[in-house]
Amino acid sequence: MAVLNPSQAPPRDTGRTQQRERPASSQSPGGAPRHLHGADVLRAVAALAVIVVHASYWPLQNRGADRAVWQSVTLLARFCVPAFVVLTGLVLGFRYTDRRLRGAFLLRRARRSVVPWLIWAPVFCIADLVWIGTLQPTASSLGSFLSGGAGHLYFLVLVPQLYALLLLWPARRRPLLLLTAGALLLQVGLSVVRLHVPLGSGVVATLMLDHGYELFPFWIGFFAIGVLAGRRLASRRGRGLPAWPFVLAVPLTAAGLLWSDVSRATNAQYAHGTGAFLRPLLLPLAIAVCGAVVFGAPRLMLRLPRLHQAALVLSRHSLGVYIVHPLLLALLGPWLRPALTVHLPWSILPFLAITLGSLAGALVFSAVIARTPLAPIIGEERARPRKEVELVGRRAA
Repeated sequence: MAVLNPSQAPPRDTGRTQQRERPASSQSPGGAPRHLHGADVLRAVAALAVIVVHASYWPLQNRGADRAVWQSVTLLARFCVPAFVVLTGLVLGFRYTDRRLRGAFLLRRARRSVVPWLIWAPVFCIADLVWIGTLQPTASSLGSFLSGGAGHLYFLVLVPQLYALLLLWPARRRPLLLLTAGALLLQVGLSVVRLHVPLGSGVVATLMLDHGYELFPFWIGFFAIGVLAGRRLASRRGRGLPAWPFVLAVPLTAAGLLWSDVSRATNAQYAHGTGAFLRPLLLPLAIAVCGAVVFGAPRLMLRLPRLHQAALVLSRHSLGVYIVHPLLLALLGPWLRPALTVHLPWSILPFLAITLGSLAGALVFSAVIARTPLAPIIGEERARPRKEVELVGRRAA
């Protein structure tokens, strides 16, 4: 199954003509860059799921069906951050088949994560102190907030570690397969230990329990799967796997995650909130969702061009949406609180309103910022007007 647009299929490899830090076979015969449309759709779906995770805390969850339904929604939507990690490996593995990358590669990539974190971490810190009110104006409270990644911004701390890993990744098939298997075993093993093994109160316990979600070993399996899939797609000219096995696996893996009882685990309190991303049974669900979307979405999007265009726009601005949407949730939440604090099914509509409202606001904000010199604060390059792009194209011609 092809996951590339047919008009953008890359040419056959005709020799070792690529530079060390240039994406392998990065252009099609017509000069258009290779592009994974399934990755765009997955990025858009993951961005929406991130908002669902945060928005699902607002509806009434006191007991019974309300609590069970909304906690299930939150848990299932947590495939989002693993999907972003898989996407990181997928895109890098697809573009870069030569492991001999250099510091310039890390510098370019770090600008899309480190710069936004340095700018937005203080913004969210100040917003929490003067508006939201969960932080205290003490050194210990502020230090804990920043060392924990500044709330949901921890992904911007995690992803540079993944970029650095690519410099050490093998290019040959057998070492790649062995490393992928080892990475999966390491991630699952660490997640099981974190959840079920008494760790005491030392430095190791602090790193694993309090900061595991910021450290690459707890995500390395997702990254390895992404790199393996990207390398496979690159070597097969974008032709991937059938989507139907992944589609069938989604409800099965979702049921397994929901039915797993972690309440009796030794460190059960760390299986909730951000720590829920490190549950071992989230791995099969995330892989199933990623495979279903990456391999299945391109054919579906051909039949739904408007939905495809919307997914492309959200994908393009997904990092900005990821960064700013909590501020909009904090703005809309109190206003919709009377409608959200009612029993099911009446809380569904206000939940959709707060989710889609924050999505729309964050998307508009990101699209506007992307057209200004401030674009780097959301990890984007400034979008040039179409007339300017056409003028540059004529001069180049």
